[in-house]
Amino acid sequence: MIFIETITACNLRCSFCPNSIHDRGLVKNMKRMDPKLFYKIIDELVELKWKGRIQPHHCGEPLLDDRIVDFIAYAKKKIPRLMIDFFTNGEILNVDLYKKLTEAGVTNFVVTQHLPVQSKGVLEVLEYRNKFGSDNVKFSYRKVEVIHNWGGEIEIINATKTTKCSWPIHNIGIDYAGNVLMCCWDYSNKVKIGNVNEEKLVDIWNKPSYRKLRNEIKKGIFKLDVCKKMFI
Repeated sequence: MIFIETITACNLRCSFCPNSIHDRGLVKNMKRMDPKLFYKIIDELVELKWKGRIQPHHCGEPLLDDRIVDFIAYAKKKIPRLMIDFFTNGEILNVDLYKKLTEAGVTNFVVTQHLPVQSKGVLEVLEYRNKFGSDNVKFSYRKVEVIHNWGGEIEIINATKTTKCSWPIHNIGIDYAGNVLMCCWDYSNKVKIGNVNEEKLVDIWNKPSYRKLRNEIKKGIFKLDVCKKMFI
């Protein structure tokens, strides 16, 4: 799985998210991925004949990106068998957006309720699906359940130390500026691996230092601060 951060902004400031204490996620500070970079990433995956999943998000709300439908359509056209997971808080989602996203190629919606009151738009989408069917598009809607401390970024009560992690073995992330993220919880991108503006993604993945790091994590050897400080 590859997650791609097309924008940094979020429309919420949840207490269990680093966006609540950092200004990075504010709408007024929104940073956007250069479209050429997004297309470069997808084109490289085509060259590799890569198969897998893409999640167009990181810590922001992807529905704030007015280019997101076009990005998804491009990725799906280039990689027809691509699975696209769309993570959203659902506060902006409505039936019209849902239809555009499914037509573009989203195969799975993961909607998490962050506010006490359910999103009106999400409820309308659920009603629409009940009436017209799912078209083989998965849709999950649930309240926030598991809270992480984001590698020490925030404090949580009654936390349990993370002793196992397989995420970096099979997954990789790319932030809006092209920096490769070893961990989805590395909010501030403290682990420097490479940048897809300057290198090919596959070359970054195959770097000896990165391979060594993944093998250590696979064995439960946590040397990075983000790993040592990770609690759930």
